[in-house]
Amino acid sequence: MIWTNDFEEDILYLPAKRYQFNKLYIVTGFTDCEMIAQHLIRLHDRQNNKENKRAYPSHIEINMILGMYKRNGITLKKHEKIKETLRQINRIAPQRIQTNCYYIYRNQEVHSKLYIWTNDKHSNGIAFMGSANYSINAFRVRREILTKCDWQEAMAYYDSVFEDTISCFNEEVFDKLKFKENIVVQNDDLSLFNYENLTYEQLKQRKPIDQLTISWLTSNGDVGKSSGPNWGYRGKKGYHRNLNEAYIPYNKARQKPGFFPDRKQPDDLNCPLFKVVTDDGEVFFMRMAQENNKGIHTATSNSLLGGWLRRKLGLKPGSFVTLEDFQRYGRTDVTFIKYADDVFIMEF
Repeated sequence: MIWTNDFEEDILYLPAKRYQFNKLYIVTGFTDCEMIAQHLIRLHDRQNNKENKRAYPSHIEINMILGMYKRNGITLKKHEKIKETLRQINRIAPQRIQTNCYYIYRNQEVHSKLYIWTNDKHSNGIAFMGSANYSINAFRVRREILTKCDWQEAMAYYDSVFEDTISCFNEEVFDKLKFKENIVVQNDDLSLFNYENLTYEQLKQRKPIDQLTISWLTSNGDVGKSSGPNWGYRGKKGYHRNLNEAYIPYNKARQKPGFFPDRKQPDDLNCPLFKVVTDDGEVFFMRMAQENNKGIHTATSNSLLGGWLRRKLGLKPGSFVTLEDFQRYGRTDVTFIKYADDVFIMEF
């Protein structure tokens, strides 16, 4: 059997659900942080979804080899972005999902595309090979092809190239790879459709679809004492929470139907992800949250949004946010500018 379109579900999710495989090994020439974040956040969502008729494994481990960064080079910015994306995913629930990324740093470059699912004992598995890099472009934009292959032979191939890798978290990575400030040779997985490569300034040059301004404040014009920017202060006194936790209030009176991605079904656990680029260069994956979509938060951890807000307001991490803080900053709302159904700018 071969897959030529709509294969994301079959390759990246179904083996874990159908066979309870909990280890995914990937060999890819190129990747992008959008693909990594969206795939792994959704895997975590499905682990937590009690409505699944057949639950996903309680712990999933993903190991990825990037093969085309020896000659073309990887920028320092991209390297740091990959590490931060993996750290965010690993922090969601380390007992549920764990990820690592390895770079080929010696011998020939690796242009292979391989996806192997197996179990802890490596007693059974399934593998797919073809043309599709582990990227948004390959899985959702381009014409690609994947087919099943012998999973044990595929695992042997993975092991053979793994010998020429170094973890992106290894302190010696700077000795093994020469990180460039800018990409000189455009790799074959970059395109205008890959929004990861569009900065705030580049997006601003495009024509937006729509925009919406939303207040950080409650309906009575104040800052919630245990909601919105101060979501981390909810619960009983002394109960341990990350005090940076926050969401943007989006109550029914403020909502604009169809502006943000909504649940595909009323009983879905989580809304679809959408990407947000801020006016100071941050990139977040966000979604609607809570009953009736009355909150907007960062998907990997809502403390990312709260930490960003406090930095913008000039506050220390975990500080209680007041109306005076917003007034001193000069605005009490945030503006979302929409460029695609799942791509926005957030200005504050």
